[in-house]
Amino acid sequence: MFYRIQQFYYGLFPQITSKDLILIQAYLPERAISLFTAQLPADQRHCLDVAQDLLKINPASLSLSQKNQLIQAALLHDCGKTLYPLKLWQRVYVVLAAHLPQLIWDYLKSLSQIQSLSRPLELAKEHPKWGAELSAQAGLEEEVVQLIRFHHTPKSEVGNLLYLADNRH
Repeated sequence: MFYRIQQFYYGLFPQITSKDLILIQAYLPERAISLFTAQLPADQRHCLDVAQDLLKINPASLSLSQKNQLIQAALLHDCGKTLYPLKLWQRVYVVLAAHLPQLIWDYLKSLSQIQSLSRPLELAKEHPKWGAELSAQAGLEEEVVQLIRFHHTPKSEVGNLLYLADNRH
């Protein structure tokens, strides 16, 4: 519970440091930096936290290329949210709803007549697909695109690392 309160605070007052900017420039090609900077500051901070988490665990089973792809995906995994940004209360609602049983989640999503309840859940579900499309348009490697596309439903060992780090932050 305390973690979620802390997360809410950092969502309200995200800080991006010069050290963070160095990390972004070290891992993202020039054409992808604009995808990162287009994100809301809270999403930028979240993506940086996920990337830094992955850099700390530094899985030995991954090649250097896979590690670079993983960090790129971590920095951009939520870039699809830029197409339809949610208000703060909607973001809180999505986080809370994610902890509900699937049956209730599906019911809330089906309430199309109450857009304020259904739309944020629909957008949250679709952002990985949109992020993959944006990253492909930016010319990122197919492996990075797929990590972004499946960061909620991982299809590989590398994808699972991203999924776990995302859920820790």
